[in-house]
Amino acid sequence: MNLPPGLNISTPTGTTIVLTRAFNAPRRLVWEAFFTPDRMRRWMLPPPGWTLGVCECDPRPAGALRLVWTSAEADPAGSLLGVFTEAAAPERITHTEVMLLGSGQPIGSQVETHEFSEKGGVTTMRITQVYATREARDGSLASGMDQGMEAGFKELDALLAGHA
Repeated sequence: MNLPPGLNISTPTGTTIVLTRAFNAPRRLVWEAFFTPDRMRRWMLPPPGWTLGVCECDPRPAGALRLVWTSAEADPAGSLLGVFTEAAAPERITHTEVMLLGSGQPIGSQVETHEFSEKGGVTTMRITQVYATREARDGSLASGMDQGMEAGFKELDALLAGHA
């Protein structure tokens, strides 16, 4: 299979990150992989030594997003909590997002919009992350999130290739 190129990242403003990635699959399948918990668990890779213990996703306005990771050192090791504010399946969805340390201390928050378009069986995903400050945006960029996300997206490529 001829896979599209990997994750592209841009910073169009001082508080914004735009991530773009293409997948060789219909938009409906990519959407389902992003917002169906049993599929999310199959490609969303946690940091080394962590396990995704809770994966809840209700992709509709006022629906919740809740991911909780555990590790040998902490339960929880970290959490991602959000609320969907807009949903137009399979085209566009927006949610809030707060990352928490295992102690419950917030380490970052943003508003994230996912947009999906399809042409010739290839779906292009565009994620726009808007942070409160430049420092928060730059902290996210410095975290290595791009490498973690692309590793997960490679797993998603394999999942989509099997149409599971």
